[in-house]
Amino acid sequence: MSEEQRRFAAIMFSDIVGFTAMTQKNESISLQLLQAHNELLRPAFARHLGQEVKTIGDAFLVEFKSPLDALLCAIDIQELLHRYNQNIPSKDLQIQIRIGLHYGDVVHQENDVFGDAVNICSRIQPLAPPGGICLSEQAFSEVKGKSSFQFQKLPTPELKNVIHPVEVYQVLLPWLLSSETSAAKAKGKASSSQLISIKQRVAVLPIESISENPKDEFFADGLTEELITALSSIKDLRVIARSSAIRYKDPASRDIGEIGGELNVGSILGGTIRKSGNKIRVSVHVIDVETKEQIWTKVYDYELSDVFFVQSDIAKQVSKALKVKLRSSEKARIEKKETESVDAYTLYLNGRFLLYKRTKQAMIEAGKYFEDAISKDTKFARAYAGLADSYLLLGSYGYMEAKEAYSKAKEYISKALELDQNNAEAHNSLGFLLEAYYYDFAAAESEFQHAVALNPSSSQAHHWHGINLAISTNLESAIEELERAKEIDPLSPQVGTVLGGFYTYVGRDDDALKTWSEVLKFNPDNVPVYLNMALFYAKNRDKEHAISNMKKTLKLAWEPIEFKCVFGYIYAVLGEREEALKILETVLERAKKEYVSPFYLAILYSGLEDRDRCLEYIGKSITDKSCEMESLINDSMFEKIRPDPRLTEMLSKVGISLHPPLEGSKDRKDEDILSEKIIEV
Repeated sequence: MSEEQRRFAAIMFSDIVGFTAMTQKNESISLQLLQAHNELLRPAFARHLGQEVKTIGDAFLVEFKSPLDALLCAIDIQELLHRYNQNIPSKDLQIQIRIGLHYGDVVHQENDVFGDAVNICSRIQPLAPPGGICLSEQAFSEVKGKSSFQFQKLPTPELKNVIHPVEVYQVLLPWLLSSETSAAKAKGKASSSQLISIKQRVAVLPIESISENPKDEFFADGLTEELITALSSIKDLRVIARSSAIRYKDPASRDIGEIGGELNVGSILGGTIRKSGNKIRVSVHVIDVETKEQIWTKVYDYELSDVFFVQSDIAKQVSKALKVKLRSSEKARIEKKETESVDAYTLYLNGRFLLYKRTKQAMIEAGKYFEDAISKDTKFARAYAGLADSYLLLGSYGYMEAKEAYSKAKEYISKALELDQNNAEAHNSLGFLLEAYYYDFAAAESEFQHAVALNPSSSQAHHWHGINLAISTNLESAIEELERAKEIDPLSPQVGTVLGGFYTYVGRDDDALKTWSEVLKFNPDNVPVYLNMALFYAKNRDKEHAISNMKKTLKLAWEPIEFKCVFGYIYAVLGEREEALKILETVLERAKKEYVSPFYLAILYSGLEDRDRCLEYIGKSITDKSCEMESLINDSMFEKIRPDPRLTEMLSKVGISLHPPLEGSKDRKDEDILSEKIIEV
């Protein structure tokens, strides 16, 4: 047995972006890409005196004598791949990797390297953007001032199995910055949030009402939302969604450092409002999370009718304090007066306040407020968009018959866009309608892109856009959109639940469990997460954990018919067929008296491996618009059904192709291209 040796060393860990999904799509091409990747990287290791320790699938673990050698090698590699990719016309044939660097104590034994340094480096690597480099503070301190490249400190991450906090820095590679900027201009999108300064990531905490009348609370909540909306229209800011910020409504919980860490922001806006008759006093401030110092503060004493000016001025002053230059279009959008009627505006705010509760009664009441707002001002576009959202949610939650709900939503979306073509909420809602009801995924894609361009800080737009991409089996892009949604709304249980599910689609099971655990940290009673975890463990034949999470689901929620179908699937997968059949009998009996979504019956029949019945109910769910397309196309629940040509035929009728081939991979020319480009580079 070889002797153990311990020393300080610089460690590099690299990994190909999306390689697992790539392999699932086309194994032959993925192996060609892996060979090209290896042939490009190994000479770079040698040039910088790197010692290849081992390969782990598509990953490299490399040791260097100094952090500077490791950094220069990483930059060399990313520049090399950047040039390589410029000559590859097909994006699916390009090679993008993430690189992590760390400097610490390692143990050498039997031609391998062990120790905390290796673990830390492997955890830092996924934090880098595609084509990027991240390094630990230990490595950064050794290279600081020795490179012409700039670095950006990231929010302190939680690294799995790493006890002590590790600060992480990103290398700002100029070609990556310029490519992000040009891509953003070409697509009408904002650049990646990872290129936004941490100080320009902003959380607007709930404005506190200090009025004597408790009914004025909704006005304070409405003002909070309007400030978020106004700041979100500034493309060089990233603004945390209301659903995450609202958790800090209790003043006693407002520890700035803790909030900044949990929301991954560098600046926090807070304040109070006092409403008395037709007078308002708004006191606001912006705090730097790192220094805990106020960088801007102001008190506004105005008439209630001047609330629009107050909102727009706060947005402009905040952007100035954070050193963000306002574009003329952004300034015009912020200053735009949506309505001349304070009454209509107040009713609109009340409707939005109720809509966030997501209960059936709240959705119905919100719709009434929006209708009242429209009666006060028939040209108030956002009130129409709010009313459309009420019907979209009533339909999607099953509280209203889909055809009726979506028909009304369409009417009000059309009216909102007729009044204001730049209404981001209306474009996002239209995308949802086109995808969920009309199955026009290409048109939906266009609307989601438009919504994101108008409001890059819209978590809902990124969320719904991600689902639409998943339907097109573009899973890596779908996950990126969900990750952007999570950056904007880090505490959202809906985003976290869906993102975890998407991770399982591409085999990133550890990431899925970590994401669901994060949801439960802030939402310990979240039923959808426990249900998803029960499914996850069942599909991995882990009976103990599957049953445990199923029991937690039952403990926290009533037993709707849809849950029974999922439980039947779980029992069937775990080999408890008799129990599954009992559930099926109960569900079919109840279906005689109440509506049961055919999609959930399809799930149950899939577990029972009754292919004919499963396909029958899939067909019904597509017809009645209850089908969750992204799950049907990607989730392993339906993996035994997807090869059936009958499903292919069903989906082709609504414009969906299962597992399309990689672009340009229909002949051998792709493999020739890969070989040629290695030689050119």
